[in-house]
Amino acid sequence: MKKNNIVKCLAVLALLASPLTFNPSKVQAAEDPIKVGILQYVDHDALNAVNKGFVETLEASEYGDRIEIDQTNANGDQATLQSISEKLARDNDYLFAIATPAAQALATVESEKPIFIAAVTDPVAAGLADSMENPGRNVTGTSDQAPIDEQVDLLVRNFPDAKTVGLIYNSSETNSKIQADQAVELLEKAGLKAQVATVTGTNDIAQVLNPLLDQVDAMFMVTDNTIDSAITLVGDSAKEAGIPTIGSSDSVVRTNGLATISNSYEDYGVQTAKMLIKMLDEGLKPGDMPIELGDAYEIVVNEDFAKALNLDPASIK
Repeated sequence: MKKNNIVKCLAVLALLASPLTFNPSKVQAAEDPIKVGILQYVDHDALNAVNKGFVETLEASEYGDRIEIDQTNANGDQATLQSISEKLARDNDYLFAIATPAAQALATVESEKPIFIAAVTDPVAAGLADSMENPGRNVTGTSDQAPIDEQVDLLVRNFPDAKTVGLIYNSSETNSKIQADQAVELLEKAGLKAQVATVTGTNDIAQVLNPLLDQVDAMFMVTDNTIDSAITLVGDSAKEAGIPTIGSSDSVVRTNGLATISNSYEDYGVQTAKMLIKMLDEGLKPGDMPIELGDAYEIVVNEDFAKALNLDPASIK
């Protein structure tokens, strides 16, 4: 065999022996479109704000001309999540899941392509990451873990005469149960009685909420996709009963709640998009990128809701 043929053969064998792994930097180096599939669990203001922040940040970046967005929404239907996830994973380079059920569905069908998450309270408890600091898999992004302790303090500080506090959430949502359990512990530590009611879907809300409102002095709201998607009903019922609602996200409170301490959900989208951009810039792997928390918590007060309860919005601090 001629020497140059031997060299060629050795080169081919070396190429075949090298590990084939997903390398995000190769997407950056190419001029091909960067396909990003988005799976939003349900339509409501907080998740819509995440979506908006994420898309607008990507489109405004240096990669904007190459970004192709594939938008899907499961509309809260668990039965369709897997089929939607399979198609998104097949058709796109990067995946973005908004809310825990969407993240879990995508992680079930795709174990290699990067999956970015947002509006997921506890990615570790949800089985999406080994830890917040070292996710260790193909999933990273942001957590919307609310400052439950500060929200409880906000309630106690502004409604010192409250004795019983109601909570309502969807018992099938991991995020919601985690937050509700934390809130109950903190409320009871503050000397308050927690009255908890759960639903399994939006059709249950009215029949569960109305008797609950008759038993409580205030409502503590956790970020729950089912309750948030029906916040017009929930907020109107609370106002009619003269019951203040404290907690949940900034977007939900601005729509129909009294007050909360929260990071902007649009900022979560922006923050997660910046993580994807960093991956493209530096060729990082998602398992090596810590899952980030919000960093701009602030008190949000809905003036119209406050006035409906005959409260001075400026007094809520």
